[in-house]
Amino acid sequence: MPEENALVRPGALAEMLSPVRGRLMLGMALAGVGALFAMVPFIAVAEIGRALLSGDPAWPWAIAGTAGAVLRAFFMGAATSVCHVANGHFEYGIRGRLARHLGRLPLGWFGDHGSGEVKKGVSDDIKAMHHMVSHALGDITSAAVAPLVGIAYLLWVDWRMTLVLLGFVVAVLAVVSPQMRRAYQAHMDSYNQAQAELSKATVELVDGIEVVKAYGMRARAFQRFDEAVTTLTRRCLAWTAAMGRPATAMNIGLSPATVLLWILASGTVFVAAGWLPPPDVLPFLAVGVGLPGPYLQVGSAANLLRQAQLGATHVDRLLALPPLAEPTEPRLPADGRVVFEDVRFSYEPGAPPALDGVSAVLESGTVTALVGPSGSGKTTMARLLPRFWDPTDGAITLGGVDVREISGRELLGRVAIVFQDVVLLRESVRDNIRLGRPEATDAEVEAAAKAARVHEVIMRLPGGYDAVIGSGDGGLSGGERQRITIARAILQDAPVVVLDEATAHADPESEAAIQEALSELAAGRTVLVIAHRLHTIAGADQILVMDAGRIAERGKHGDLLAADGLYARLWRAQNTEVKA
Repeated sequence: MPEENALVRPGALAEMLSPVRGRLMLGMALAGVGALFAMVPFIAVAEIGRALLSGDPAWPWAIAGTAGAVLRAFFMGAATSVCHVANGHFEYGIRGRLARHLGRLPLGWFGDHGSGEVKKGVSDDIKAMHHMVSHALGDITSAAVAPLVGIAYLLWVDWRMTLVLLGFVVAVLAVVSPQMRRAYQAHMDSYNQAQAELSKATVELVDGIEVVKAYGMRARAFQRFDEAVTTLTRRCLAWTAAMGRPATAMNIGLSPATVLLWILASGTVFVAAGWLPPPDVLPFLAVGVGLPGPYLQVGSAANLLRQAQLGATHVDRLLALPPLAEPTEPRLPADGRVVFEDVRFSYEPGAPPALDGVSAVLESGTVTALVGPSGSGKTTMARLLPRFWDPTDGAITLGGVDVREISGRELLGRVAIVFQDVVLLRESVRDNIRLGRPEATDAEVEAAAKAARVHEVIMRLPGGYDAVIGSGDGGLSGGERQRITIARAILQDAPVVVLDEATAHADPESEAAIQEALSELAAGRTVLVIAHRLHTIAGADQILVMDAGRIAERGKHGDLLAADGLYARLWRAQNTEVKA
């Protein structure tokens, strides 16, 4: 979604901050009071100098300056604490909303968008808003209030000299600010777009680094990452070049040294003309020099605000994604019988159908195999059953009930899925198996592992069932890790099982053990299995041969061979490869 990130919806940030608006207003008020007292020490220094030159007592101003510094520290510290507490509540609330909403999205969305999209919303975007909530709002308030106090004081000292000083500051801003604003608007969106693309490319590269290195595909894999880095670098350089000249001019024009020279030059003229007593130049040297500084601080805070708005816009789009519709009156399926009724499905509106009028019956306790060329619709059909997506047309029923009329929790509890790509959490082996049924006892976990032919493997690990997957205690092979997921499915004890090419990457020894585990898992259940190796499903009760989103053939292994159609050609092709 890089193009979308370039479009900011300012209202999104305000809506997300509404639960903590009261705390933020209090923090900003405290920061404003702190800014009032922040100017007191500088005013005190100026007044002490004037008192010493005129012979008046200076100690009252020394006390006032000390008190101002103490009160400034107190109120600014209180403002920072209040804003950080508000940020804590804000982050907790928005992350909770995101987690709950993401949990209601169709599972297929995550496959389409990858982990980079989720990470950006849950981590990067909220981090961008954190800086604004915790720091920028207080900084903006302080930067707005402090100069007003200084200007009021200087006007009291001498309004003419104050206008000369302000005229210089306004002239610099009038010349430079429009150039900076134009450069910022012209390049910021494209820079953020390139940054988002680099984040995605980095996540994809890291996720696939093992395969990349194993198959020597470094050049191709790094190409997108390299292009993303190059694009970001070019846009950053273009932005820097456009902002560099006006930013440098502003920093020089409003630097303390430049303002000091202007005050000295103007003060000399005023004193020589008799318009200003020499001691009255001191307040401008002590206070006036710092007047432009807060404006530069506002510029940094404005950039944080822009980043927060971009983050809020992306989070808002995630929250606006339509969740998987939950039934208002959920129904319970009677058994494990599955029926596909004239199912059609397209991944995008107007796109060619991935499934085009698929009808099939999977009787309870039988094994149905899906075979066919790549892209024929096998995975799509299998993943529509647990509602990774909903059909565009037609219906899928489980136990006589449309799956859309079954609650998501109930449906996923009745359909166990073993994916081709093994997914294990960085938890103990016991907890990974227990994901299938969190309340299961240790004895039930071990029974599931034995049924999955992985108990002995687990017992050889240091720590046994307490060994942590992915750590030094969890050295499991790919086939052994797959059997862990099968044990999870066995423990779940769901009436329907979906197997997505569970043996696709297994070596012969592991494949034999996995097949035994799958036989245990399939016993008495309705099984829908996607198969690439046809010999593994030769004994299936029903084989559906997919081609271009349709069921081209259906029947048992022997009948399909005798028909000498697509299945027979696939069978001969695989046997020829094996013999070769």
